[in-house]
Amino acid sequence: MAKERKSAAALAARQKARTKAQEMTQRHELLLEKAAEYFVLEDQSAARMESAQEQARQILDQAKESLDADRIQRGRIVVSMVATGESKVLVAQRLGISSGELRSLLEAASPTAEDRP
Repeated sequence: MAKERKSAAALAARQKARTKAQEMTQRHELLLEKAAEYFVLEDQSAARMESAQEQARQILDQAKESLDADRIQRGRIVVSMVATGESKVLVAQRLGISSGELRSLLEAASPTAEDRP
């Protein structure tokens, strides 16, 4: 068999090097694309979490306002019960609440500085 010439061997080596370099470049490009997809999804996840937390804060704020309004209404009912002449102790017993809770409800029903003229 004839011995391969140096220039042919060099040419084959260059071709092999180009092929390897091209494979590495393609793999590198694929990894860049996958990394970009990863970071896009990561940002979207963070944005969704932030949005959900804001919605949760709004829901909790609305619930607190509703609870405060309900507490005032319950306080007005307690005031009307005490206004019938029933003692506060007996009203508290009838409602199954402590005297401290009864006082708290009475205070909640009293006009606040915002309600006063």
